[in-house]
Amino acid sequence: MFDVLFRLSLREQNQLIVHCEDIIKKAPLFQKTMRGGAKFKYLCTSAGEYGWISDNKGFRYVDTHPITQETFPEIPSSIQDIVERVATELHQPTRPESMLINWYTESSSLGLHIDKTEKSDAPVISISLGDACLFVKGGLKKSDAKETITLHSGDVFVMSGEERYCYHGVKKIIPNTAPKELLMAGNGRFNITIRQVYA
Repeated sequence: MFDVLFRLSLREQNQLIVHCEDIIKKAPLFQKTMRGGAKFKYLCTSAGEYGWISDNKGFRYVDTHPITQETFPEIPSSIQDIVERVATELHQPTRPESMLINWYTESSSLGLHIDKTEKSDAPVISISLGDACLFVKGGLKKSDAKETITLHSGDVFVMSGEERYCYHGVKKIIPNTAPKELLMAGNGRFNITIRQVYA
């Protein structure tokens, strides 16, 4: 599967926003860099046993926050519940070991890439909160045909099976598209990505 599996209710979305804000207080958002020094166009942090970082040493998972040098906060039980729901629907168990929180502003984007730092073929679960985004879906090869879809607040996007390794990216954030009922101050998009790091 390489698509939206279901959408969370507004109550569930607001619960996750509160969790994100609590995690950020303990593990602040920071800006990753590529090996060559180029800066990522969004901010990030993590919860769980591991956090995903990138710097002059390359892409990797670590067990302490790069700024605080503290272990990452625990993954909230609400995320565990969503993972179990996905696993049940896909008939594919997964163990959430890392919860990445990416914060996108109106000027943020994410280039076409595949998620291959993990040592596990378990599904990658991505949750959108806040403003909608234009998401690029590609294929197993970078040259494959691409499709642009809109991910809305609450969408739970899943990459599993062979399609877990499809190319994908975020082309644009669409400001002022978040539901008015969300407990977010101003424009922006949280993307929560849950991964099993090791087999």
